[in-house]
Amino acid sequence: MVRPNPPKLGGPWRITFETNPDLCNLHCRMCEIHSRYRKHAGSASRIMPISTVKRVIASALPFGLREIIPSTMGEPLLYPHFLELLGVVSENALKINLTTNGTFPRLGARKWAEKILPFASDTKVSVNGATAGTAESIMEGLDFKQQVANLEQYIAVKSEIARSGRASPTVTVQVTFMESNFTELPELLELAADLGVDRFKGHHVWVTWPEIGEESLKRSDDRIEAWNSMVDTLHTIATRCRRPDGTRIRLENINKLSPPVGTIHETTDCSSVCPFIGKEAWISWDGRFDVCCAPDPLRKTLGSFGNVLETDFMDLWRGKRYSDLCYSAGNHTLCAQCNMKIPAMEGVRRWT
Repeated sequence: MVRPNPPKLGGPWRITFETNPDLCNLHCRMCEIHSRYRKHAGSASRIMPISTVKRVIASALPFGLREIIPSTMGEPLLYPHFLELLGVVSENALKINLTTNGTFPRLGARKWAEKILPFASDTKVSVNGATAGTAESIMEGLDFKQQVANLEQYIAVKSEIARSGRASPTVTVQVTFMESNFTELPELLELAADLGVDRFKGHHVWVTWPEIGEESLKRSDDRIEAWNSMVDTLHTIATRCRRPDGTRIRLENINKLSPPVGTIHETTDCSSVCPFIGKEAWISWDGRFDVCCAPDPLRKTLGSFGNVLETDFMDLWRGKRYSDLCYSAGNHTLCAQCNMKIPAMEGVRRWT
């Protein structure tokens, strides 16, 4: 289809739809929904109607929307309307940016790859250890050997697409940086490069439960110093360990921290910035407009910004409440300590 040119007053370039927060086949210890530390189980009835997705896309498409992300709390491949979602992406000339736990439920890795990759910009596979013991202790219910095999199959289909001359999306290994997998990060990066993964990225663990407080690498100055040393190690490995085609694996969000609060390291010529505010949006399963990917109790402290089932999405995006937040975001406590901020110059590279 021919897409309209966005006006000067643009909308988000990407929207995350939290399609099925309670549907997942794993119980990652750090997950705010599926961790074994959660005392009350969620409701499988929290499923986003596909009509909500269509409504928001129709509103944002003329204003520069380029891609969408399905559920980042549940496993998106368990979303009952996922195949229809791919159809919506195709019909609107969008791309899908998928984050999956790497189990590829229902269809298996190869069949999912054949369906997803023609419409994908990137597939992020959550891998949280270089050994079965570590990976399976963090992502409870995981078969690590099968996860690696799945990743190999998925990348094989990606390579077939590239050889056919079609545009090839990227595949990313995404890590939650935490004490339990800290010493395995170099080996995990080497594994990712050997598999032919395009990117290695991650973020520091959100302490969503008191039981994982000691998992944070930002909890003390000495652990921050250890992380900063690891950053140097990972960049050295990325330079040395090449992918099968001889190219270098790309590192993202592998940045040094500044004590005592563990924010992204700032210098006189490079401050840290939010990669989301004014650029991306989140829509909860029930239509609530959210502004970032922080754990739900934390992002609610930023305020209420309306519901797309009651008000047109672009009216919310351009409304006073969200505009005020865009001007004041850096002043919020959550923003100051956010795990997702990036160096300003990296942000410029991503947005251009």
